[in-house]
Amino acid sequence: MTTRRSGLLLLGLLVGIFLAAIDSTVVAIAMPSIVSSLLGLEIYSWAFTAYILTSTVAGPLWGRISDIYGRKPIYLLGLVIFLAGSVLCGLATDMVQLVVFRGIQGLGAGALLIITFTLIGEIFTLKERAKATGYTSSVWATASIVGPPLGGLIVDTIGWRWIFLINLPIGLLPIIVALKSFGSAPKSESKLDVRGSLLFLGGVSTLLLFLTEFQNLGASSSVLILFSGAFLGLFLVNERKTESPLIPFTLFKEKTLRTGFIGNLLAGFIFFGIIAYMPLYLQLVPAYSATLSGLLLLPLVLGWVVGANVSSRIVVKSSIKPPAIVSGLSLFIGTILLTFLSINEYLLLSGFALVGLGMGFTVSTFLISTQTLLPRGMLGVGTSLLSFLRLVGGAVAAAVLWLPIGSLVREYQIRSATDIVLSAAEKAAFTAGITVSIYVAAVAAALALLLYVFTPDVKLSETSRHPR
Repeated sequence: MTTRRSGLLLLGLLVGIFLAAIDSTVVAIAMPSIVSSLLGLEIYSWAFTAYILTSTVAGPLWGRISDIYGRKPIYLLGLVIFLAGSVLCGLATDMVQLVVFRGIQGLGAGALLIITFTLIGEIFTLKERAKATGYTSSVWATASIVGPPLGGLIVDTIGWRWIFLINLPIGLLPIIVALKSFGSAPKSESKLDVRGSLLFLGGVSTLLLFLTEFQNLGASSSVLILFSGAFLGLFLVNERKTESPLIPFTLFKEKTLRTGFIGNLLAGFIFFGIIAYMPLYLQLVPAYSATLSGLLLLPLVLGWVVGANVSSRIVVKSSIKPPAIVSGLSLFIGTILLTFLSINEYLLLSGFALVGLGMGFTVSTFLISTQTLLPRGMLGVGTSLLSFLRLVGGAVAAAVLWLPIGSLVREYQIRSATDIVLSAAEKAAFTAGITVSIYVAAVAAALALLLYVFTPDVKLSETSRHPR
């Protein structure tokens, strides 16, 4: 592939991933205007839940389908679904429609994210892959940073519907690039495990619904756990019997791959758990504004960008183990610093930066190593598993870390993070509660560090791929 063609291909992929990433953040600032227009405040949170749920659950399915039927048609299908969902969201006439259409949009976004990373692993050489992985992390971070202010600008000027409709003209670029630059890979002889796919979707969907909505559902949430356990149990039985499993569990037998999967689960637990609840602390205890709280969290995102770019270069020049250990140390030291959150802002910012750095090192190190070690026909499912486990870790953290915080929210009847003043005793109690949550994250970081200490010292090369 010529330099010009590979550059055009990468640009198209980055635009696609930017669209998928920014639509998970840009909507937040527009939701008050959307609710005022469409009503339906009681299902406000589902505009976010539907997008996250479908994009997360469908990830492994998209990865496996692309392994079987080729990247190009599945990427184009995901892009069309995402753009169709965007247009439908922009034309929604009530909140129920918006929630359904956000689910469709998230379904397509899952394909964009997974297949973009898979294509990078398949098309680019090892050294090119290191640079491309750094670029994708930078684009993801940029989308996180510019999403809220861009959403506010669009709402204030041309209206909230263009939050979604603007995706259509921008999305034409990755479509054109895909049609012109993507090769047509031969189809695999494997077949899609339809039964296993349905069981997986049912089990993971009900599990994520429980993790995200258990505090609102009360006792009825136990039904979701029962359904999830039944579906996932049947899924495991099915996967042992089928010739073409949706998730080949043989992947977990290889130590380097297993370390990457578990490491991404733990890193997702730490990073997304902290980014979920620290804004609440910053607005309730030091009483910072929402804007200032968001600015204080920037080291998390910037640390991820720096970590992703640095580690992607280290892992191709040395081996997997050095950046893995740096990741574990950063996550552990960062969470320990955050347990001293009430002392001063410098410790807080340092902790955020180190946690972000550790996340970036984990994501890039094991994305590149997984894509280098796996055979071409397994790239989709391997790449999607990393992302899926990372997001599941975040969903578990959102539920687990909320327990000590939620008890205080109920005790002090806190209904919002604005227009409320806590007494000194209440601030001390809330600080202690969130510190307990951070200690739980620190335990996860200690486990990640221990895991990375025993990471195999593998030197990557273009010939590292294992046979299928």
